[in-house]
Amino acid sequence: TPKQGFKVCVCGGSNQVGQPLCMLLAMEPLVRELAVQDLAITMTPPEGIGLDVDHIGRRCEVKAYSLEAVQRPVDHLEECLTGCSLVIACAGWPHNGRTARDLLKLNGNVAKNIVEACAKFCPEAIIGIVMNPMNSLVPAMARLYEKSGLDPRQIIGITSLDGVRANKFVHIETEAPIENVSVPVVGGNAGPCTIPLFSQDPAPASPPPA
Repeated sequence: TPKQGFKVCVCGGSNQVGQPLCMLLAMEPLVRELAVQDLAITMTPPEGIGLDVDHIGRRCEVKAYSLEAVQRPVDHLEECLTGCSLVIACAGWPHNGRTARDLLKLNGNVAKNIVEACAKFCPEAIIGIVMNPMNSLVPAMARLYEKSGLDPRQIIGITSLDGVRANKFVHIETEAPIENVSVPVVGGNAGPCTIPLFSQDPAPASPPPA
């Protein structure tokens, strides 16, 4: 752990996932600098998010970076990404009735642009992808990193929400203290293959008598 803490960037920091994520990261003592990045045309520009988050009573320094829709991250995000230990990509398009194929085409381009910029400006960083379809995007971006001569294991999919939901369901059904519940979830992020392993946690494995 660096003595001064880590630099983290949130690409897509102005959307519904990015905004609370930026707030939580700014409150994390290990984060010394937070870069909030998004498109200038978003409903709430990243500069506004950056100012709000920077007012939190923590030591984290917050900077905002916006791009026009026609600008490529690899050409304009050197200052934003340089020195980052972690880049979280939560940009792109939501489901909203789109098929997995449509999302792969739309979000694949967004993820590719972000990953190419990271390969150039922060090749040592871990890149966490919070975009759909995650089961397709993560291996595709890992392959892109590998072709660049970098470690594909630096590309990860963030699926914590599946585990959080499983833990809460167990807490509701068993009344076990939720801080003691930890249900592993395997199988990826697509609905049909996401499998919570309830038997691997003591609380659901041994439920109280009805």
